[in-house]
Amino acid sequence: RGPLRSTLPPVTAPAWSTFMTGVNPGGHGIFQWRTYDPTTYTNVNENVVTAARIAGTTFWDILGQADHQAAAICVPVTYPPWRVNGFLLSGYPCPDTKRNFTYPEAWGETLAQSYNFSADYFLNASEEEILSKGLAMLKQRTDMVLELARQQELDALVLVLGEIDRAQHDFWQYRDPRFPQYGCQRAQKFGDAIDRHYEVSDTQVGRLLELADDDTFILIMSDHGGGPHPTRDVYPNAWLREMGFLVQKREQPSPVSRLIRRGIGTVRRVLPFEERLRRLLPASLVHRARSYHMDLDMVDWPHTRAYHFPMYHPAAGIEINVRGRQPQGAVQPGAEFERVRNEVMDALRAARDPETEEPVATEIFRREEIYSGPFLEIAPDIVYITGPRHYAEKGLPEIWAQPAPLAEMREYFGVHTMDGIFIAAGPGVRSSAELTGGTIADIAPTVLYALGQTVPQHMDGQVLTDIFEPAHLAAHPRRYAEIVLERQTAAGHTAQEEKEMRDKLRGLGYIT
Repeated sequence: RGPLRSTLPPVTAPAWSTFMTGVNPGGHGIFQWRTYDPTTYTNVNENVVTAARIAGTTFWDILGQADHQAAAICVPVTYPPWRVNGFLLSGYPCPDTKRNFTYPEAWGETLAQSYNFSADYFLNASEEEILSKGLAMLKQRTDMVLELARQQELDALVLVLGEIDRAQHDFWQYRDPRFPQYGCQRAQKFGDAIDRHYEVSDTQVGRLLELADDDTFILIMSDHGGGPHPTRDVYPNAWLREMGFLVQKREQPSPVSRLIRRGIGTVRRVLPFEERLRRLLPASLVHRARSYHMDLDMVDWPHTRAYHFPMYHPAAGIEINVRGRQPQGAVQPGAEFERVRNEVMDALRAARDPETEEPVATEIFRREEIYSGPFLEIAPDIVYITGPRHYAEKGLPEIWAQPAPLAEMREYFGVHTMDGIFIAAGPGVRSSAELTGGTIADIAPTVLYALGQTVPQHMDGQVLTDIFEPAHLAAHPRRYAEIVLERQTAAGHTAQEEKEMRDKLRGLGYIT
């Protein structure tokens, strides 16, 4: 057992994509729920990522090419479903959470209920209902999987029990003394909500383990960790302004920007209305509203050399404003770009919160140090991990570091952390051993090795040899080869389904 380091950023879409493929985000191109686009100053386009980029390249696809039958149940970023040797039930986001999206399609029609996240109950339901439905879904998914395993000969089974993540996002406020809600009457009811999700999940794992015999390789992992929202907000664009890398053209937001900010604040207090309104607006208008909401209209772009590239806590990015790449680039590519990037990184290493004297960034990378592959160019030029008490926010306030408004949060009482969990057992696995240095990219090659398969050379992850006994490694040497993957075409989806998926992700709090 041991910690398992997530992707940068440690958010569902890139983390599970890397889990499935053994490839870093620069290889599969999924960095967030939307596609990164550095040619626009909002840094994203409006398209929700789907399985189109990874269909046919997962470890269960590789097992299927070797005539092993597998089932992948509710793994995120597996919609639309594709042809597999076995069974695939798409995880979120799906456009319609009242139905199942499966391969084979006929199998989905035999299922008694939907097993997907419904954003509706996160948006509209009471906390009592959110808690009860989350706990119920853990058992219902396990019931369904056990029935499938009784009916089919499966060589591999992947099941995601994702309600733990939702619970820590929603209910951390009731268990953390820093939040104003701690100790209130509702805290007596929901203070143990996160623990209850772990307890019920643990029970379901126990039920699944009854399927295993002595020859079964078992792996339990999470795509990231969880913890409390930091107590301090930092505004990277305001810091970059103070350091002289960003130039602000006026002190206050424009009247249009102020109006949009007030409007967003109003509709967010009536969430169902906000979602219906977004469906009616064209993507270009939503994109423009996001620009105003981020105070991008206050930036003097032709004289700005670097700016904030929002990622997902605790990861954040900084982009250099390059001529020919950005709409109003100010930095020449080549030597000037490298000089400015180095200056920003040096300043970031020295950055301290004026009030606490704590470092703002704990790890700082050039993008090519952590990403590789055909999608490297859409990653931020600089990626860093914020300090444990700091949360990177959008906007251009006067003060770049200030207390986080914990009392005003609607989402993210709990946030993601870089380290998830890893537990393994089975043939040749060392008993009671501690794993160090494992990453989520290592899961796919390790699973393939444990099941006696050749590991594709294109995978970025490595077989976690430290979890195996030396005698097992000697008797079962690792095999690597160039494997030609039978890429699959995931079914397309309509523009309306695209909007519905965005709504689901907003309901889960993963996009704004």
